[in-house]
Amino acid sequence: MNFEIGRSEDFVVEHCYSCAVPGYLIVSPLAAVESLNALPRQSVENLGPLLANVTSLVKETVNPLRIYCAQFGEEQSQLHFHIFPRGAALTEEYLEAFPHHASQIRGPIVLDWARDRYRCTQEAVFETVAGVIDELRQSWAVQQVA
Repeated sequence: MNFEIGRSEDFVVEHCYSCAVPGYLIVSPLAAVESLNALPRQSVENLGPLLANVTSLVKETVNPLRIYCAQFGEEQSQLHFHIFPRGAALTEEYLEAFPHHASQIRGPIVLDWARDRYRCTQEAVFETVAGVIDELRQSWAVQQVA
């Protein structure tokens, strides 16, 4: 099972291997650091464009209602970024669980809820998202050539 979508000089982009939400990506620096200010300057300069490109890949591939980009570092202290797509089905299920949030969906709560709700083994995640991983890899390769 290979969850890697692609890599740059400074970062690796992988599909989340513990949560079966298609297009949920993790962007991690190749340098083992715990905070943005510990990244080499060149990596910091490359980070914004990379996150924008990865977000575009997710948008094109899974076409979610919203894409969250977050950095928490609670479970794992090494710096990494969550690129999390909130699609229509996930949103509907979330609002069934939290109807009082219908007037204003709270992204961090959605992300936390979905990570618990869709948590499963690496094997189950891979079975669920293998097609999306392939599409994302193909789009990554095209983007790198352009």
